[in-house]
Amino acid sequence: MNRASFIERVIPLSFSLLLFGSLPLSANETLIAAGEQQALVCKACHQMGPEGVAAIGPPLWGLAERSIASVEGFQYSEALKQLQGQWDAQKLDAFLSSPSDFAPGTKMVFPGVKDPGARTAIIAWLATQNPTPPDWITESADEPVKSPGEGILAPGKDMALVASACSACHSLYLVTQQGLSKERWDALLTWMVEEQGMDELAPDDREAILVYLSTYYGM
Repeated sequence: MNRASFIERVIPLSFSLLLFGSLPLSANETLIAAGEQQALVCKACHQMGPEGVAAIGPPLWGLAERSIASVEGFQYSEALKQLQGQWDAQKLDAFLSSPSDFAPGTKMVFPGVKDPGARTAIIAWLATQNPTPPDWITESADEPVKSPGEGILAPGKDMALVASACSACHSLYLVTQQGLSKERWDALLTWMVEEQGMDELAPDDREAILVYLSTYYGM
């Protein structure tokens, strides 16, 4: 595995910048690494990689090489099935901004990624999830990329992880309105997994999320 692939797929952005301080990432590599972090919100419902299959949503591998709403066996909404052509940077940017505006009637309940810099980063990372990565560039390519949750959640360790996990299904403003003990946050996460189809979190991630939520939005 070459250095660029190792950084993009394995090492978190913050660690890679420390480890390779003497060998700076290119602008594109940095954007892709940021996009991988931002795309945690996608992984709540979509599987990645060549072996990905349809789950809550269709797999995201190979988006550039297939028509919109074309994964065999997945029950797309009529709104998406009526769209023509293949995904490109402009269509993905509009869809990620507001799925319901892009395709009124879509089954995707995700509220959207409002930060244009974050959308640009996600699209740059999605481009790498193709056998032959396309050159996907959006109009917001020069926009700074905010950390997930920046300006909404309380600054603190694991804010980005919490933002990515929670914003997959609802507005982060809803999180800020809660006041739950760690035990009640834990019960809520269990309910989200068992009743709402949320993917089970890795134990370390779950504990980090619970500590953050109970610290900043606890009783």
